[in-house]
Amino acid sequence: MRHSYAVSLCALLAVLPSAARAQTASPLDTDPSYQTMLALIDEMVENKLVSRERADTLISNAKAKAGRALAANAPSPAAPPLAARTAPPPRVQVADQTADPGAKIAPVPVGNPQVVNAGGVALPADLAVDWSRGAPVFSSRDAKFTFKMRGRLLADISSTSGSDFDRRNITVSTLRQFRVGAIGTIGDHLFYQFETDFRRNATEVVQAFVGYRQKFGKTDADVRFGNLITDRGIDIGTASTANPFITTNINTTALATQGGKVFLMGAVGRAGGKNWHASLGVHGDAIDSDFTRSDNRMLLGRAHWNPILTKHGLIHIGGWAYSENIPDTTLPTTFAQGMAGALNNSVRVESAALTGADGSKAFGLELGGTLGPFYAFGEYGQRTVHGGPTSTFRSGKIKALSVNGGFWITGETPTYASRSGTYVAPNVLNSVLDGGWGALEAVVRYEDLDSSSLPLGGTGTAGTLGLNWSLTNNFRFMADYTHFRTDNRTGSFIGRDSGDTFAARAEVAF
Repeated sequence: MRHSYAVSLCALLAVLPSAARAQTASPLDTDPSYQTMLALIDEMVENKLVSRERADTLISNAKAKAGRALAANAPSPAAPPLAARTAPPPRVQVADQTADPGAKIAPVPVGNPQVVNAGGVALPADLAVDWSRGAPVFSSRDAKFTFKMRGRLLADISSTSGSDFDRRNITVSTLRQFRVGAIGTIGDHLFYQFETDFRRNATEVVQAFVGYRQKFGKTDADVRFGNLITDRGIDIGTASTANPFITTNINTTALATQGGKVFLMGAVGRAGGKNWHASLGVHGDAIDSDFTRSDNRMLLGRAHWNPILTKHGLIHIGGWAYSENIPDTTLPTTFAQGMAGALNNSVRVESAALTGADGSKAFGLELGGTLGPFYAFGEYGQRTVHGGPTSTFRSGKIKALSVNGGFWITGETPTYASRSGTYVAPNVLNSVLDGGWGALEAVVRYEDLDSSSLPLGGTGTAGTLGLNWSLTNNFRFMADYTHFRTDNRTGSFIGRDSGDTFAARAEVAF
């Protein structure tokens, strides 16, 4: 029902009287009635009567119809000079595009004032530029090519106290993440993304892939090749700038494959609709330069479903599983999971070295939902590591549970993507750019980790309270307080211990 208003408005765009005037530039973009209609649609998007993606698609389709009507009713033009006949006329109509959230760029409307009045800069005839999304979006006027820069800057500080071990009571700060990259499309089916992290004086390639997508009725499908994030739960598929906590939950890293990486080389196929998605992929190692041994091999699948999906709330049900093969030449690894954020590496649950492991299997379950400004989600998973013929152990399990919830104090609704089953960036109702105070979000999380069946494996718990202040959709301050407990049987901090960690972050993303 909420889309019907936007459909009606966009239908009016296609039949505006002023659109019948033949001009060399797009007549709609200078028509007052057209601008009024766009403003009304923007108001509807802000009030969540229609999504931005749906509104952009409807506007694009309406403009296409208006353009065809103009072409049909326009008088025959005078014959151009011979020189002009040799060059084909530029296409100025924006084509409709659909893409997945990971590589979506809406085409820039022809005649955008920011393009026409580009500060005196002469733009190529076939180029359009738009800054309304926080970063420049470049597109050809026929929308066959699009390109958008992406980036984020996360500055963190963490302070721990109360531990019985003085070496755990430290204060540290870092530029947690400085990421730059880009996403783009080529034609109607090809898309790409590449991003690089600069953190802790090291460089790491994260998302870097090419893909092909196709629509089958109401189902969107694509296949991707490259260095990809592993689709293994809600938190792991959520960008750090959209996660309600400074640190992802323990399920993300505790249940990771050999080496603990979340970005791995591979090929993944995905399909989804309005309230579901499914993925199946084959992954190897993360990008590295060790070509003296075979990669690990992992077959991973995940799916989620929203049996209830309305503008007031939703229910989320999901699950994932993987099977991993570890080559004999893989070096031993020690399991270690942080329990007080990512900066204090002393507060961890540890185990003895896992020597001779030849594979592992894991699964995870997801359940949660939203209602108005409230939301709650839980994830539980297990990973069983199997010892090979030369191993020092037979098998061992790692169990991880994370339950979190939140409340938007200023009236926003939870940020959730029903096509991927993950969180997305906030939609601030009263941005400071518009003279408002931004958005406030209160969050809480409980985590429990048990690796006691691993050789000398430990256990731990953590409870976190947090407050997030989003000044705009792209700028946010965060503060988390965590009380942790650990019980280790190996490492530098053996025995039971507890303490408190306060962490804060300032971030910007575009």
